[in-house]
Amino acid sequence: MTGFLAIFALLFTLGCVSKPIQIRTLDAVTGTPVANVDIRQHGVRFFSFFPSKAKAPKTDAEGQLDLVLNSRSTCLAVLRPGYVPVQVSIVPEPKGRSPKLEASALLVDVSPANCVEFERLADHAIVEVRLTPIVDEKVRVTVRDEQGAPLVNVDVILETGLFLPKDGEEGEWGRPPIERVVTDASGCATVTAHVGLRNYLYVRMIGRESQRIALERLSDRKNIAVTLRAVSCKSVVLRVVDGKSGAPIAGADVELGKEFDGIARDPNGWSVKTDANGCTSLVSVPDFGQLVVAASAEKYLMRRQVLNWQSLDAKKPFEIELSRK
Repeated sequence: MTGFLAIFALLFTLGCVSKPIQIRTLDAVTGTPVANVDIRQHGVRFFSFFPSKAKAPKTDAEGQLDLVLNSRSTCLAVLRPGYVPVQVSIVPEPKGRSPKLEASALLVDVSPANCVEFERLADHAIVEVRLTPIVDEKVRVTVRDEQGAPLVNVDVILETGLFLPKDGEEGEWGRPPIERVVTDASGCATVTAHVGLRNYLYVRMIGRESQRIALERLSDRKNIAVTLRAVSCKSVVLRVVDGKSGAPIAGADVELGKEFDGIARDPNGWSVKTDANGCTSLVSVPDFGQLVVAASAEKYLMRRQVLNWQSLDAKKPFEIELSRK
């Protein structure tokens, strides 16, 4: 009961109030209105800690949207394909401020800080958000083996590093689609990176250790050379057990090479289920520098387990302990 009261005390402190405002989205380069911009609101309120799953409202042809702020502490995710996503923070006035702000601001340009105090906004104030266009940049990737010979048909994948609630929703969240190409006879492939976003390259081939590369300072990284190391493999059995009782867990999912952000599984990876003894079938485990398997089962918390490849023994199952939810 004490915890429940504490939550309500927090909500009272943050201020369960509402205020009508108007969002106006403008192109940061041309200053012209940007239409069809998604505005997703989520605030620190009871049962509203995350953005609503409902369809997001959009700005009109003039880049405008009437919106009611539901709390003194609110985040607005401003999203449109072709522009850098923006999060606008509406925050309470700091305690002890002197002199006290008056709610008299009728027009507020929140850029570039993207933060404004709730008390500063008058009812029906216009909050301008300037959106920066995404600039595309071609990046040439050359992939070779340890001896410097070109590697052909290597997967080269570019994504923008956003965890999505569901694969394939990049467009809905203002992100470019994931791009996948393969290297040609000279070991080369060209992808399109996006200035203003976090860009990541995945370079992968079966039988070789994959690489994930963060593309920072794109202006200096138009040509990237990658060496993929050949890997050795061991055939082993993994066993999933209850972390408290040690009892085997049947039907558990055990995966290697699982990716998030909509990226397909690593070509050297696999997904298997445990049998009645909590054991997987014989699986091939490559000697990756970062070797992580994920194990999950109904009524248990998922666990990501780091494996030491050198210590794996084909004659003895490697145990993974899961904790109950």
